[in-house]
Amino acid sequence: MRVTMLLSPRFHREHRNAQRSLSEYLDGNLGDSERRRVEEHVGMCPKCRQLLASLRRTLEELRGLGGASRPGLADGIVQRLSDP
Repeated sequence: MRVTMLLSPRFHREHRNAQRSLSEYLDGNLGDSERRRVEEHVGMCPKCRQLLASLRRTLEELRGLGGASRPGLADGIVQRLSDP
């Protein structure tokens, strides 16, 4: 059944929605129903689970760069990544 679900159009629609929502999910900016949808999808989708884990590690590393010895470093990196 799980394989069938992974091939369904609903799964692919949820997949796209989940990928677009992962950052908002990590920031805690989703409503309850959307958060549950993302969690349900991530629970069955290895690609989204891997992407979520990667985003978490990236955020943890960026937060670690903003230590007292190098103030503003993380902000500078984020700004550089945002510039076109």
